[in-house]
Amino acid sequence: MLGNVSDVKQKEAINAMQSALMSGDEEAGKQAWQQFLDSVVQTVKEDYEMFETDKRVLVQRGYRQLTKKEEEFYQKMIKAGKSADPKQEFTDLLSTESAMPETIIEDVYRELTEQHPLLSRIKFQNVKYLTRWILNDHSKQSAAWGEINSEIAKEITSSFKTIDVNVCKLSAFAVIPKDMLDLGPIFLDNYIRTILREALYCALEKAVLKGSGKSEPTGLNRDIHKGVDFNSETGYPKKTAIKITSFLPKEYGGVLARLAVTETGRMRTFDRVTLVCNQVDYLTKVMPATTVMNMNGTYSTNLFPFPTDVVRSNELDTGEAILFLPEEYFFGLGGSKDGTIEFTDEYKFLEDQRVFKIKLHGNGRAFDNTVAIVLDISALDPAYITVLNKKEEVVA
Repeated sequence: MLGNVSDVKQKEAINAMQSALMSGDEEAGKQAWQQFLDSVVQTVKEDYEMFETDKRVLVQRGYRQLTKKEEEFYQKMIKAGKSADPKQEFTDLLSTESAMPETIIEDVYRELTEQHPLLSRIKFQNVKYLTRWILNDHSKQSAAWGEINSEIAKEITSSFKTIDVNVCKLSAFAVIPKDMLDLGPIFLDNYIRTILREALYCALEKAVLKGSGKSEPTGLNRDIHKGVDFNSETGYPKKTAIKITSFLPKEYGGVLARLAVTETGRMRTFDRVTLVCNQVDYLTKVMPATTVMNMNGTYSTNLFPFPTDVVRSNELDTGEAILFLPEEYFFGLGGSKDGTIEFTDEYKFLEDQRVFKIKLHGNGRAFDNTVAIVLDISALDPAYITVLNKKEEVVA
């Protein structure tokens, strides 16, 4: 919860960072990232000042009790950061298999899924240090009596897909002032986790929705049907949007039916779907199309004929929405065996600062092409109550 001026500035910096990423302005992105780092530093320092006076507040603000392994990791990191030759110290640190404990990354995952509705709905999996992940593509397999032969083995094997988690790497640079190293492991942990969390959020949400599949995850708006042409420059092609004008049962049911059959022709059962649109479209299109005034003079909202969770994401363009089955999208994310945090000299820095690179490997995609539908909601009509006026015949 935002409780002080630094927190407000941090929120503003995060919004600026998201806007810069959406615009593609690299220079604005660098400035927004630096603004964000500065705001986190200021927040952590202010929290440190209240450490002895009110520890309960720190717990409420996201600081946690470290495990023994986490404590040892941060102590070694602090020692390396203060060293006259930090690059060598970090090399030694990683060579002793003192990589970032998995519990730190797991905590970041938990906060991501708790705070961001879209990420809380997809199948988000911590793959730890694995580089490949095998998925069952849900194709129907039938057992058959008879002799064991290669055809049966081939059929069963074909029902699995492999995702190369290591192929996509997410990197972020963190500038840590030397005086912050003096605050100790608990505060350094909060600083690192905050940077990881926000960097991941900004990158993950866009990737889940619009990733091209080229050196990044494959988004829900991409056409991944079997045999589709993959462009070495632009990745998978975008899906063609289906235009809808209402959420009335007949029209909406027809759209939902497209999700009910997999690429292999098997029927798929589901009880809820998720609809993603940006904030403007929600207020001007989706909300009016799912809200009516009832007999009591008050408004009834979220009136979908089929259970639908609406999630807002400003990564989508105006007039565009994505309808999908969240449990049918997999995202594997984990650390690197070479270390999640490493010292870098790619940036020139002042004597009182240390620059570190934070890196994670991951990949994601839908199970097949029928998991998601792109909708054109630009002509979505407001909802209204239909009254049928039936004239009764009078029998003489």
